[in-house]
Amino acid sequence: MKKNIAKEKPEQKAASPVVVNLTSIHRMMLIICATCAFLLYINTVTHEYTVDDGTVMENNKIVKKGPSAIGEIFTTSYRKGFWDRSESLYRPMSVAMFAIEWGLAPKNPLPGHIINILLFVVTAIVLFTLLKTMLQAHHPLLPFLITLLFIAHPVHTEVVANIKSRDEILAFLFSISGLLFTLKYVQSQNMLNLGYAALCLLVANLSKENALTMVAVVPLTLWFFTKAQRQHIITASLAAVAAAAIYFGMRVMAIGSVSNFTDIELINNTMVGAQNMGERLSTAFMLMGKYFLLMFVPYPLSFDYSYSVYKVVSFGNVYALLSTIAIIGLIVYCVINFKKKSPIVYGILFFALTISLVSNIAFLIEATLAERFAYMPSLGFCIAIVFVLAGLLKLNENKKTYTSLPSLLKANGKLVAIIGVAFVLFSFKTIHRNTKWKSNMTLLETDVVSYPESARIRYAYGSALIIEKGLKEETDQALKEEYMRKGIEQLREGVALVPTYSDAWYHMGIAYKELKDNKTALECLERAANDKYKKDPEFLIAQGVCYGETKQYDKAFEVLDKAIAILPTSSEAYNNKGIYLTDVGRLDDALKLLNKAVELKPDNENAIYNIGNVYAKAGQYKQAIDQYAKAIQIKPNYPDAWNNTGNCYGMMKDFPNALSAYKRLLEINPNNANATNNIGITYMMLGDSVQGKQYVMRARQMMGIK
Repeated sequence: MKKNIAKEKPEQKAASPVVVNLTSIHRMMLIICATCAFLLYINTVTHEYTVDDGTVMENNKIVKKGPSAIGEIFTTSYRKGFWDRSESLYRPMSVAMFAIEWGLAPKNPLPGHIINILLFVVTAIVLFTLLKTMLQAHHPLLPFLITLLFIAHPVHTEVVANIKSRDEILAFLFSISGLLFTLKYVQSQNMLNLGYAALCLLVANLSKENALTMVAVVPLTLWFFTKAQRQHIITASLAAVAAAAIYFGMRVMAIGSVSNFTDIELINNTMVGAQNMGERLSTAFMLMGKYFLLMFVPYPLSFDYSYSVYKVVSFGNVYALLSTIAIIGLIVYCVINFKKKSPIVYGILFFALTISLVSNIAFLIEATLAERFAYMPSLGFCIAIVFVLAGLLKLNENKKTYTSLPSLLKANGKLVAIIGVAFVLFSFKTIHRNTKWKSNMTLLETDVVSYPESARIRYAYGSALIIEKGLKEETDQALKEEYMRKGIEQLREGVALVPTYSDAWYHMGIAYKELKDNKTALECLERAANDKYKKDPEFLIAQGVCYGETKQYDKAFEVLDKAIAILPTSSEAYNNKGIYLTDVGRLDDALKLLNKAVELKPDNENAIYNIGNVYAKAGQYKQAIDQYAKAIQIKPNYPDAWNNTGNCYGMMKDFPNALSAYKRLLEINPNNANATNNIGITYMMLGDSVQGKQYVMRARQMMGIK
């Protein structure tokens, strides 16, 4: 009988533990975020200075002193080096950086754009690190998706592509850095981290005032995302309070006030036109709705949304009503869910807190609405929207999906697909919008079409056509005049929107002066004079020239004397008064003033030329020719100097030299009818009637004379 021998069961192998490799995944996420931030804005590296860059760099007298001006920058208002007006903005950090950049590379926007891009890359790195630390209790994919959405959002193009908006980049970067160090302090109780937090938040405040909202954001963040006790939250929040206190102390010492003391003009803020508090609030709520809309649909974008893009409305306006309902709905949602510590509530509150100082709800600021104001608040939007989608689509919490980034993405395909589509669409829009920031003209040509109701865009575009294209760049007289006319068209639209727009009237006057329509130029300048230009020497000089050209010499002398009294170093004021003294026959007085103009500015070729005119009018032709030669040495292609040189040689009966001067003038401008006629007359004086008649006939054809 066989024994039943029990068979041994094969030994079962223990299941392999799931290896969660979050460190490697986080490293890969960080690299992707930094790379995306870099690639999205690399096309701005060759851009020029645009819009407000001139106020803080290109035309800022303090910044152009270089690093030696840093002490002055920290003790003066934001744009002190650009204008003398009283200003309540104090943002020395970015301006100090601009001074260093200018010292290293004057007149070169390349370093500014490179630094903005690199700072945005650093922002992406710090933001992901902050979110990873903040959201430790949540799915590891969420910090990555939030960061990507923030990086790609097109509303940030103004901040990164415009050098001036460095203040926004710095304020946000150092705010989130301060927040990160605060979280590290709560985790470690290391006071050094709290010191770092205070330092970062101080730098943020010195960059831009909206960083002051961290006083509320810091305790809110600690309450939502840590288990810190109340006393620890209070202690940690002291870093933000200390940073704010130091900022206000520095601000008072520099500009003398804690609050805003600048008069707000209608052109800057639509709500100045509100008749009562109800209209102001309803308009402000409507504009909050616009900010919400820009978060979802960032189109069309613009560097300016001032008067009259948005008009003052009452709560009866449909957009104001919808915005108000949305705001009330969000408040109710936050109140109901606040104790649940929902990240969606946190995102909404982050948005509300960080936009509060620029919302025009509590107080008015010098802007109706701006994309740059949404830079910091947009993080709240990104947090809220990603968590809303994550809640709807139920994230996969299986630890097996955490072994690599591809597996993590694949396991949450629906959410990744939705955020991925948004990322791609936002990226295309960002890259495309960056191209519009290439130069002033590309930006203005685009935005005047998008928002033709903006008086400021009309003014900026018209002024750029007149000043940048017409006066500074264009040498062809016909094209220059065309730019003047196009500029006037834009400025006319601007003053139609805001009849008291002095800046627009001023530049319109300059354009009409260049078109030799001095009567209309004077009318425009007198409209401008109703405002700030009564004490602007450049304006007074322009007005004096128009009076002089219309032979109102007494008025010309009066305003030019005012210009000299305000700015005794103005070579142009002395030069123009010298011209009109010559016209009225006061040659000795004219000579004194013109010599003063040259003393103040030795390379003022116009003043030297005008000295020549004084000598020519006095019959001292040899001395006149010497002065014209000096002017030509400075400006070789000086048509009037060559023409008057020829005239003086003609008066001296030195026809060969006269002919040589007129021919040089014709080389400069082959279509110069006056030079062509003078050559013909000079040939006749030399006895060559055949060539003389040919040139005279050619001149008559040029002038349309049959």
